[in-house]
Amino acid sequence: MKKVAILPNVQKDKGLAVTKRLVNYLLEKGCEPQLSEEVAALAELPQYAREEKALYQESDFLISLGGDGTLLGVGRRTANFEKPILGINLGTLGFLTAEEKNNAELAIDKVLSGNYKLEKRMMLECTLAKETVRKTGMIALNDICITRGNLYKILEFNVFVNDEYVDTLRADGVIICTPTGSTAYNLSAGGPVLKADAQIIAITPISPHTLTSRPIVVSADDVVTVEINPSREDTPFTISADGQDNKTLMGKNVVQIRKAAVCTTIIKTKPQSFYDVLRHKLSK
Repeated sequence: MKKVAILPNVQKDKGLAVTKRLVNYLLEKGCEPQLSEEVAALAELPQYAREEKALYQESDFLISLGGDGTLLGVGRRTANFEKPILGINLGTLGFLTAEEKNNAELAIDKVLSGNYKLEKRMMLECTLAKETVRKTGMIALNDICITRGNLYKILEFNVFVNDEYVDTLRADGVIICTPTGSTAYNLSAGGPVLKADAQIIAITPISPHTLTSRPIVVSADDVVTVEINPSREDTPFTISADGQDNKTLMGKNVVQIRKAAVCTTIIKTKPQSFYDVLRHKLSK
């Protein structure tokens, strides 16, 4: 019996209608549905409640119900458990989700019958340091973004790759993204689109104040170091992972970003190529 975790965005799945529908469908298929304790209580299905760690450890695969943002959160939370994720789209524009909600059962059937592919998506890990204080543990599937903390003061960055000085930027921020994240904030900021399975990282300035500042692409084996506010202590900035895990800090800090040891595994149930998805999604 396959154990399947359903991880919905409770704001998008109104009344948890899709969650309840898929619980019933999984039961019909002889599977064991599993829900977080919070979702099980909201859905009035306490018999399927699992503590968070057990939920991820015991499941054969995970169903993310929402949009790309929901899947990003699931990917970060579950990366250490190496479980494949089936994304069901409840939103509008989705690059990561495998299927729309009306076809969710068809997608589940394909997974249960083995008619699918797995895509390993690289992630980034970030270390933050200020003098002797270091913070670790921030990972991202899409991007690590450093942005200004108020409306008035721009930020200054010294950028290094493998300890080699690249450039000094004066900008509203900088995005360090994976290929998965290249079609998100990076694309809006004028960064390059990267093929999803490429082992590369893009560094894209946000509204740079010099015409010569341009995005650059480096190897996934490279280490990107960003020295923030090297000459000033009075400027706040925000660092975020996938636009969801945020920290606001002040003054000079050093951020180091590299390929993470973990990855997110996404279940693909359609034969579409990366370019098929790109044309379809960007033409909307």
